[in-house]
Amino acid sequence: MFKIGFKASYFGTMHKIGTVVKIDYVKNNQLTVGGTTGTKVYITLKYSDNTEQIYVAGDLIRHFE
Repeated sequence: MFKIGFKASYFGTMHKIGTVVKIDYVKNNQLTVGGTTGTKVYITLKYSDNTEQIYVAGDLIRHFE
């Protein structure tokens, strides 16, 4: 689980650590195997060079300092 202010990185570029600045929950009407609708979670990371990138929450790894 991520919260705003946590440090995280994308699993493909783990050397690049960013800060969580925004969390979006997007509902869709696609049914899962269990018969419930799914919700996708998108997280925006802000890096030290002031760039922002949006990722699916399952693709991120949290960093502890």
